[in-house]
Amino acid sequence: MIDFSHLLDFATQLPHPSDIGLVKPSGGFQLAPVLFGILAIIQVSQFHWYARDCNDPEKFEGTERQKLSR
Repeated sequence: MIDFSHLLDFATQLPHPSDIGLVKPSGGFQLAPVLFGILAIIQVSQFHWYARDCNDPEKFEGTERQKLSR
């Protein structure tokens, strides 16, 4: 079993990304990162939705591909 107390101790010793120059804090609300984040969440959720066999659009009755294959 993973002992999360060691992981937490390690994570508290890491520098913050803004301290090493990876992230630069901004002075206001940034709309573009919010929109790209929402878009990424939607794309990941669609990927997981259509990865299930029961949600495969080609397996539904009456799809164009099924009509052409008959």
